[in-house]
Amino acid sequence: MIEARYNWQDQSAKVDQQVVQTLQDELAISKTMAVLLAERGIADAQAARDFLNPSLSAVHDPRLLHDMDQAVERIETAVANGEKITVYGDYDADGITSTAVMYEALTGIGADVDYYVPDRFKDGYGPNQAAYDRIIANGTKLIVTVDNGVSGKQVIESAIAQGVDVVITDHHELPAELPKATAIVHPRYPGSRYPFPDLSGVGVAFKLVWALQEEFPEEMLDLLAIGEIADVVSVTDENRALISLGIQELRQGMRPGLHALISLAGVNESQLTDQEIGFTIAPRLNALGRVANANAGVELLTTLDENRGRELAEQVEAANQERRQLVDDIMTAAKKQALSPANQQRPVLVLAGHGWHQGVLGIVASRIMDDTGKPTIVAGINEDEEVAKASGRSLPGFNLFQALDQHRDLFTAFGGHPAACGLSLPEEQLGALQEALVAEAAEQGFTGKQKQPLAVATGLAVGDVTEQLYQQLQQLGPFGPGNDQPAFLFRDVQPTNVKTMGKDNSHLKFNLSPQLAVVAFNQGNLAPLLAGQGTTVDMVAKLSINEWQGKRQVQLMLEDIQITGTVILDRRTNHLTPHHFEMPGYYLVYNDRLRQNIAPHLPAGTAISPVEAGKIDFANERLTVVDCPADLAAFKALFANDSAAPAIIRLLLYEANSIYLAGLPTRTDFASLYRFLAQQASIQWPQQRSAVSRYLRINEVRLNLMISVFSEAGFVTIKDGVLNLVADVQKTDLKQTDHYQARLAQYQAEQTLLFSDAGTVAEWVSQCLKKN
Repeated sequence: MIEARYNWQDQSAKVDQQVVQTLQDELAISKTMAVLLAERGIADAQAARDFLNPSLSAVHDPRLLHDMDQAVERIETAVANGEKITVYGDYDADGITSTAVMYEALTGIGADVDYYVPDRFKDGYGPNQAAYDRIIANGTKLIVTVDNGVSGKQVIESAIAQGVDVVITDHHELPAELPKATAIVHPRYPGSRYPFPDLSGVGVAFKLVWALQEEFPEEMLDLLAIGEIADVVSVTDENRALISLGIQELRQGMRPGLHALISLAGVNESQLTDQEIGFTIAPRLNALGRVANANAGVELLTTLDENRGRELAEQVEAANQERRQLVDDIMTAAKKQALSPANQQRPVLVLAGHGWHQGVLGIVASRIMDDTGKPTIVAGINEDEEVAKASGRSLPGFNLFQALDQHRDLFTAFGGHPAACGLSLPEEQLGALQEALVAEAAEQGFTGKQKQPLAVATGLAVGDVTEQLYQQLQQLGPFGPGNDQPAFLFRDVQPTNVKTMGKDNSHLKFNLSPQLAVVAFNQGNLAPLLAGQGTTVDMVAKLSINEWQGKRQVQLMLEDIQITGTVILDRRTNHLTPHHFEMPGYYLVYNDRLRQNIAPHLPAGTAISPVEAGKIDFANERLTVVDCPADLAAFKALFANDSAAPAIIRLLLYEANSIYLAGLPTRTDFASLYRFLAQQASIQWPQQRSAVSRYLRINEVRLNLMISVFSEAGFVTIKDGVLNLVADVQKTDLKQTDHYQARLAQYQAEQTLLFSDAGTVAEWVSQCLKKN
């Protein structure tokens, strides 16, 4: 068995079946939909209708936000007096959309307004002193921050000292000391009356625009949806309604730049979903801040010129392609580091490389963490620089901020939260950082081997997966934290047409039926395991739509998989090379000399004899059978003890000299040899073996066996290299001799294991494991 990576948690077991039945009857919906509603805490039909049809009635009054009146008043004064306003944003998708919302709104009411999106590499995150000084020198009298500001006390108070007011709109964690700004509009401000704390940066900016305009800015809902989905905020309460309405606005294609970008991304704009925003649109906007300048993103979102919109969309697409290539390049080296013997023993990883682009380190850290199940920090060291810049990502169970906060003396800069961080440190401190994190993991009781939970909505059969079900599920969206996209359990399904995809074969695709495909990104390594004969799996997957050349087809996106039983990999070969010994696990070798020859290519103790194999519990292990056993009983004996079957049995079954191809001697062969020997006075043996073989037209392998059988039966003697026939021998059944029986057993072993088709071999091996 290949175990699942996650701990599957059945959510349907917790629901009240009477509630399910009531919802099913009163709403005339499927049981699956009723279960999914019940899992969301919906207990009656009216609550279900409200949930399935989110409206503005769920959206809170913007005036409830802290300092909203002061912020509106100061902006109105600036507009009335013709003061220059600068919107100071951030370089991620939430920051770009926040900037676009505020800039567009202020432009719309006649403000003298400009915007500034900081450069990730020159300015860093949040208020930057040099950038503020340039903005002020350019005549700005009011700075409005969006998606940043609460952590910029020193810079903001410097601006105030220069006679410039600052209105902060932000949603990030509040520090102990806040800037003395004109207004701080924040949904979690201490003592605030605001009822929902989880707006993103664009959500807060949108609320300020609403209060400023004194009417709901419906035309900006599309930007709000992108920023909130990109920032992975809670999709509950008012966020669910705002995002849902924003997606409807996006589908209208009213913004030329966005329309062009969605087209270049190959997405059907009229049926755009939250998943496509989160995995297609948001990463493209984020790419600008990672490899280029994010100011182009604001122009893309706000331009009304179709030609300019198309031009900017192409720039964004180019940045995204560059970002992908940078990630791929770093991943190759980072993954090699992550899989080193030393790192395989560590619960937390610190990976570093010279020339690794610092704009994509967080993406790489996230992917390595997903691959290994370990919190990961990835550091890049630029040429001629001694300071490494790093990004870290973590899992539930290991508080990365807490772990790093204990070692601030190692860093030149540090910030973050339990699941993610950014830091800078001298290159020579990377080793100390690794040691510190291993110690912190022990302190927190994190081993790197704990399975993370995976919520499973309910079970489905392959035949249940239809486009109709997919469309029903979309009514539960938009999905995100607090309203997860349902993941379904499929039991005892058999993958077919297994293949890899992508330029480096890193992705996986297989079928559960001719009409139903399963896709798994970055899981191409599973292909050989799933292609094993008769492989049966349990899997958890989400429904999606594959749209290609105008055709829509429902498909499954793999979340996790468990392979039941033993995977049998047919890798039979007549030529062994070093790459045959790269798979971890035990290597069973029947031939003593061959075992000695391959031992240097394997970790110590993994080349084992049949006797040693009989003492090993192969449960969840990988076993490679290097050469062909002398008989089938020897193979069956491997699993005669009480240990569990291996997770994987890989069959190389190398055989240098095949007995099966040489064939077994027939009764006629024995008679021909006897008559020939009766006509000879004596034979020099083995010197004359080749001549005898040619004369009798019996190959030498078979002839050797026949002489051995004659010798055992007392028909011949061999002394001092001379072979003589014995006179007056007793009649003997030659096929019952030990030599013949041993050769027959080897012949049958080769016939079954070497010269049968893959299905027959797999079935025979499976039968050997049946007791397990």
